Amino acid sequence: MSGVEDPCSFSIGDTAQEKGLSYVPQRYVVSPSNRSSLNPEKAEVPTIDMACLRQNDDEKRSMAIKELSDICRHVGFFQVVNHGICQSILNEALSMASGFFNLPTEDKMKLSSNDVYKPVRYGTSLKDGVEQG
Repeated sequence: MSGVEDPCSFSIGDTAQEKGLSYVPQRYVVSPSNRSSLNPEKAEVPTIDMACLRQNDDEKRSMAIKELSDICRHVGFFQVVNHGICQSILNEALSMASGFFNLPTEDKMKLSSNDVYKPVRYGTSLKDGVEQG
């Protein structure tokens, strides 16, 4: 290794939540010139077509995987199309998520945890380590 930290990776350490920080660590702040527009006519959400991943064409699969990796590293979110998940399952997942977030805070906090190994938890697995100027 060259000793240069990958700016797209997260170091292992205490989370901002665990540290009790009252601000967003600098490594997560995006400068105004690099922020997406909140104007719906201008907002661009990357789209990942999962059909490419189900093809028997290794080159297309490889390109789709690289595109997904790049979007995850540099944008952080995307829309998935042609995933093959039936609408009834999607509707049920949204209903369950909505039901959870409509619970009283006391009930949600029973699942609060920073332990990434727990199969069911309410929290974040982002690790910010030591803040870097």
